[in-house]
Amino acid sequence: MQHFPCDDLKYEYSARHEPIGWVSNGETFQVSTEDCFSGRFRHPDDYTPENVAWVNEHLNGLTGPIGVRGASPGQVVALRIEAITVTTPGCVVLSRFSYPSPQDWWHEEVGCSTFPIDQNEIVFSDALRIPVRPLIGCLATAPARAVVPSTHEGSYGGNLDCNEMAAGATVILPVAIPGALLYLGDCKARMGDGEVVICPEAGTLITATANLRPAPARMHGPRVETSDALITVASERTLEDACRAAFKYMLWWIEDDYGLEHQEAALLMGMVAHTGICQVSNPLMTAKCVMPRSFLPEHAAAMG
Repeated sequence: MQHFPCDDLKYEYSARHEPIGWVSNGETFQVSTEDCFSGRFRHPDDYTPENVAWVNEHLNGLTGPIGVRGASPGQVVALRIEAITVTTPGCVVLSRFSYPSPQDWWHEEVGCSTFPIDQNEIVFSDALRIPVRPLIGCLATAPARAVVPSTHEGSYGGNLDCNEMAAGATVILPVAIPGALLYLGDCKARMGDGEVVICPEAGTLITATANLRPAPARMHGPRVETSDALITVASERTLEDACRAAFKYMLWWIEDDYGLEHQEAALLMGMVAHTGICQVSNPLMTAKCVMPRSFLPEHAAAMG
């Protein structure tokens, strides 16, 4: 099985990058990722002015890009996440948490610390252990023309921080250029929806399988498939707009793939679909719409 190490981190999504390697359609491979601080905040003494300045300019280091042979515009990469193993302690930057609004807590950071990972549990304190539930914070294909910082997000994927992008899920991303160019990074040991405050950032070993599919006609952003749900993900300037976009994209998905009439699909979603927050900490707000498979017609085509 091919393994792609995290020894040449990128800090932007760009069609100009040379691939660090290639995988074939249907191939299972492994990717090592660094934490979002590129390993610079592993000890309290690491929180120096020099390291802080460097991290502020180099946040969310990515492994990649990894080319997918045969990928071309008009297709999508359906990346099945087979497993995510946490390989480092969970790193956090500490805040005084004193301002009235959590939005401002990011601007009063004072140090760094780590949470040990032991037997797939985060050691929060002597009295509390929390099971790990790793997710991939940044997952993207290269946009066609723009050079985008790794901290950003959009229709290509990016810094989505979506909890459903975890082991067992298939993340569907557009192919904008030949080879697609996959980027992975910014994984967390566990995160509450919204990323309102920092959570344990961690290095990981990801096992994944890349499959090419025809691009759906009305796919306008990342999609996620799990065993029990379909999820659309949208990033917009406001959370309201992101929620409405994710809902609209789901409506189109179930209309096109499940044969529901527009009115019928909208009414069904009004009863059983759930919009939720992925993150409110990035340049654009990211929301999701979750549609349980159990309420969709049984005659629908099987999903990957």
